[in-house]
Amino acid sequence: MLIQKKRQALLALFLCLPFPSFGQCLADGDLQKAQVAKVIDGDTLYLKDGRKIRLVGINTPELDHEQGHHEAYALEAKQRLTALAGSHVYWQSAQENEDRYGRKLYYLFTKDRDSITSRLLSDGLGYRVAVPPNLKYQDCFVQAELSAREAKRGLWQYSTHWQPQAGFAVVRSTLMSITHNRGGWWLETDQDLVINIPRYAEHYWAQKDVFYLQGKMIEARGWQYQRKKRQQDRFKSVVLTVKHPQDLRRIKSSD
Repeated sequence: MLIQKKRQALLALFLCLPFPSFGQCLADGDLQKAQVAKVIDGDTLYLKDGRKIRLVGINTPELDHEQGHHEAYALEAKQRLTALAGSHVYWQSAQENEDRYGRKLYYLFTKDRDSITSRLLSDGLGYRVAVPPNLKYQDCFVQAELSAREAKRGLWQYSTHWQPQAGFAVVRSTLMSITHNRGGWWLETDQDLVINIPRYAEHYWAQKDVFYLQGKMIEARGWQYQRKKRQQDRFKSVVLTVKHPQDLRRIKSSD
C-alpha cells in the first residue's frame, strides 16, 4: 500500500511539472527588458518610453476601435497579449527593425524566454506570416500555428473564406496561369484574385517551383489590395502579395 501511494505521489508530481508546449519557441540570444504602457490589439503595444511595437511573425484579427465591429477573436488576442506581456516584456529587435508606419519590429518574450508570438499562434489567435528579412523563429512559428490548426483552436474553428477586400487574407484557390514580368511573378487564380511574388522577393523561389504550382490548389496568405480596373480590363481586381515560400504552399483538397 505504501509503495502504491508513493507511485501515486510521483505521478501527481510528474503531471504538475512544466513542459514546453508543442511549437514553443524559446529566445535565442540576449534579451532587453522594457516596461509596457498599453496594449493596442493582439499584435501591437506601446512601451513606457513611447515606442510603438509591432510583433514580428504574426497578424492578429482587427479591432474596430470606432464602432466595435471587431473581427472574430480580435478581443481574445488583445486580452491574451495583455496577459502574456504583463507589466514588463522582453524583446529582440528584428533584422529590419522598423516598418513604414514608424513602429518598431520586435520579437517579444515572457520572463521565461518564451516567444509571445508562438503562444498567440498556438492558441489560434493569429495567423503566422513571413516577411523577409525578418525570418528568425519562422520554423518554430510554423509548428506553433500547426498545433492550433490541427486542434481547431481559435480562428481555426472556421473554414477559410476569401473576401475581395483590402487587408490581410488567407486564401485557398486553384492556380490557372503563371506569368512573369518586371513586376515579378503573377499567379492567376480561379477567383477574381492574382497572387504576386514581387521582384525583390523572387530569389526565395526556384523558377521550376513556381511553375510547378500551375493547376494546383494552393493556400496563400498576405496583404491584398484592390487595383483600379477598367471595364475592358482583363486583369484580376484583387492582388495578394506573397513574399516567402512558407506563405504559399500547395495543398490537397482534403487538407
